[in-house]
Amino acid sequence: MIGNLANDLKMVKNELRLLQGDIKNFKEGRHSLLLQIQEKNKNVENSKSDNDSLVKTNEYYDKKKSGKVSLRKGDIVTVRRNPKRQVSQQKLNHDTEHPWLSQKSSLVTHTESHN
Repeated sequence: MIGNLANDLKMVKNELRLLQGDIKNFKEGRHSLLLQIQEKNKNVENSKSDNDSLVKTNEYYDKKKSGKVSLRKGDIVTVRRNPKRQVSQQKLNHDTEHPWLSQKSSLVTHTESHN
């Protein structure tokens, strides 16, 4: 009877060692999977951000092609004069003799909706 208990105890100890190794491997595998999931989530977020930027850029250029450009407060814009437009001598810019070469940058401080 005592011999059977000793054998049973050895078997239980061996099983526990095997289970401890399995638990360690399981924890390492779980940690590895969590890192992979976090990396994929980060890549998805970056892709969404890139896609949103592309959509906004496409919307901007689509509006620009149609002649309607949407500006928001804080946007920096460059304004050029139309080179095909005839301008009288009195309307020339003081710092240049060719108005179409003049270029100004300004910060958008006010926007209005034209809906």
